[in-house]
Amino acid sequence: MRRLWTVGLSHHTAPVEVRERLAMNESAVRRQLAQLLGDGLCEEAFLVSTCNRVELYAVPTSDDALYSYFDQFRTDGGVSLRSHLYWHRGGDAVKHLFRVASSLDSLVVGEPQILGQMKDAVRIAQEENALGKTLHPLTQRSFSVAKRVRTETDLGRFRVGVGNAGVDLAAQVFGGLTDRRALLVGVGEMGRQVGRALLNAGLSELLITNRTDTTAAQLAEEMSATSVPFDRMGEYLSRVDVVVVATGSQTPILGVPEAQEALKSRGYRPLVFIDLSVPRNVDARVGELSEAYLFNVDDLRQVVHQGQAKRRQASEQAMKLVSAEAARYVSSRSDVGHHVSLARKAMHAERIRQREISRSKLLTEGLSPEQRAQLEALTKALVRKLVFAEQDDQEAPVHSGEED
Repeated sequence: MRRLWTVGLSHHTAPVEVRERLAMNESAVRRQLAQLLGDGLCEEAFLVSTCNRVELYAVPTSDDALYSYFDQFRTDGGVSLRSHLYWHRGGDAVKHLFRVASSLDSLVVGEPQILGQMKDAVRIAQEENALGKTLHPLTQRSFSVAKRVRTETDLGRFRVGVGNAGVDLAAQVFGGLTDRRALLVGVGEMGRQVGRALLNAGLSELLITNRTDTTAAQLAEEMSATSVPFDRMGEYLSRVDVVVVATGSQTPILGVPEAQEALKSRGYRPLVFIDLSVPRNVDARVGELSEAYLFNVDDLRQVVHQGQAKRRQASEQAMKLVSAEAARYVSSRSDVGHHVSLARKAMHAERIRQREISRSKLLTEGLSPEQRAQLEALTKALVRKLVFAEQDDQEAPVHSGEED
């Protein structure tokens, strides 16, 4: 695996204005793969390009080939990007790939999107005939390792971020959000996060309202939601199961009377209020009503902190798995390469042995069948000792130097 290299930059090493200099869409990735192989820089390669990383996994024809390739990418001022690049070789490159595929190197550790992006990168490389005997089995193993991390560790269970925290709290009330409806009041960033997370959790419909109707309509179009008039907000409370409030009002915009009326119209089925505003925009007494569940921004932060602590523990567990899998893979590939090399040497030596015996007809013509058999056995044993001498030395027992 010594010839395997990983070179790239990510959110760990470069700000967005640098990462965007290397960012590539699918067409650009195909062009770069064609250049790498067509110019003889690499024997095999695949490129991963996301908003948080651009990485090249390659079997280069030389180390200098990779340096020259990355020197074509520069900042607006013409400065090389080398200071932002990280370089991994051999076993370290394998371990890095397994970490990335398993989402242990992501901005949000445990997010599932990176594995799909890795699979897309491998698919493109396959279509461009850029994968071979080194990268093809390696990429397939990375997917298996990522699956083990998702199924055998708790990494995927504990989500972080305000949006997911809101989903978790609402889901606890309803036992899931499939076929539920929600109303988003206000279009602040935290509200958007919760709205998107609710939709991703299987919400059947999202309604959006804001004091400025055009702003609500724009966000509704962006999120495939429905905008409703702000002055008719009360009419829609009874039609939804979750109300997310994220406005900048200095006083509550939803009070006990509105909540009571909505609960009555719903037949007192549960209604969740998620108040993301500071100051709070939902009267705190709403939470005292039967079947009303009120969560404020501090409740969400507590869920986030709990998720982060549990995720750190899960990350440590996942890293142990990834490190063990990387070491096992490198060892298995090294053994294969070693045995293949020895087999080739043995075949070459056997051809030499047969050729030299054929050249010595004057010495062998007078030998009896038994003597010829002895000569065959002797020369074959000599060939084996020469070819496998290094392996035999490595496997020989270590003595202390004292005589038995």
